[in-house]
Amino acid sequence: MATKRKFNLKAIVKQLWQNRRTLYWWCGIAIVLGVIFALTNPKEYTVTTAIVPEQSSSTGLASIASMMGVSLGNVEGGNVDAMDPSMFPDIAESIPFLQAMMATKVHTLEDTTTVTLHDYLKTEYVPWTVKTVEALHKFKDFITRRKKPSFDNQSDDGKEPPRYILLGEKEFGRLKGLARNIKCGQNMKTGIITISTTCQDPMVATMMADNAIDCLQASLYDYKSAKAKAELADLNALEAERRQEYEKRQKNYADFLNQNRSANNYAITAEKDRLDAEMTLAYQALQQVTQQRYLAEQSLIEKKPSYALLTPPTFPLTANGSRKMVVIIWLFLGFVFGSLWILYGRKYLRWTKDFAHELRRKET
Repeated sequence: MATKRKFNLKAIVKQLWQNRRTLYWWCGIAIVLGVIFALTNPKEYTVTTAIVPEQSSSTGLASIASMMGVSLGNVEGGNVDAMDPSMFPDIAESIPFLQAMMATKVHTLEDTTTVTLHDYLKTEYVPWTVKTVEALHKFKDFITRRKKPSFDNQSDDGKEPPRYILLGEKEFGRLKGLARNIKCGQNMKTGIITISTTCQDPMVATMMADNAIDCLQASLYDYKSAKAKAELADLNALEAERRQEYEKRQKNYADFLNQNRSANNYAITAEKDRLDAEMTLAYQALQQVTQQRYLAEQSLIEKKPSYALLTPPTFPLTANGSRKMVVIIWLFLGFVFGSLWILYGRKYLRWTKDFAHELRRKET
């Protein structure tokens, strides 16, 4: 039966102390690497804001409809919107939201000239680690001769752009990088939505948090109001048609009265009554469409999400983390790996050399 190997802490400490110079070298190299890593990675600032969405209801719309004599049926009975403020975290990861954020205006702490977030991100310092990864990807693409596609969402024939999104690799990479710097979460118990933004400039990070709230609200409003906007456009066109028809009937009625001002017989009276009835019907049709348009406009207003701002975006005074902590972590790693090298690494390397030497001796 094999005996268990006992852990002798005293022997380990003694062995490390006897080889303390080697351990000093490992820790010194780790400190140098930690300082280089800390100095070459830019400072980042994080801003956190919290909002509480307000729950909307259809009571106001139903009351206006009843005043106009229009019944909305079971609108208040439980029609639920396909999207609500609880979907803010999902919207924050969507491509349309990230593209809207790229178009927002920001300025740095040192320069008050406003630029788009897309242009600012091009000026940020890129760490050497990221550059190394990008260089490896480029080398891989060169070896495999992979051709990167280039897309343009703009339409060349003057028509509206398609609903699908075509992104090139660079643009897609920028959007993914922005998504990593914008975090959105919700507390399901309280309903509080927390938004945090991270950037190398503290002023830009603050403005990003403020713009993220507006973009989230606009994105949700566009999602919820797409059908209502289409209905409103149709009602506006129908109202213009009904108004034109009413004005035409009104003109015919007025022209007939002017032409037959002094005449008085049954045929003229019957024609007058007919024209009057057509004008009245055209006016009623116009009035009905106008009421429906008012309701559609009110529906758009009620679909706009509102919120209470609990924690406004606050300018960060300190950067994330600490460079001293980075050096301490590297020092700890140097001590750990140096200890492993002293306790096990050199023995394994010596055993490997002896084993290889024995194999060569047997071959000869």
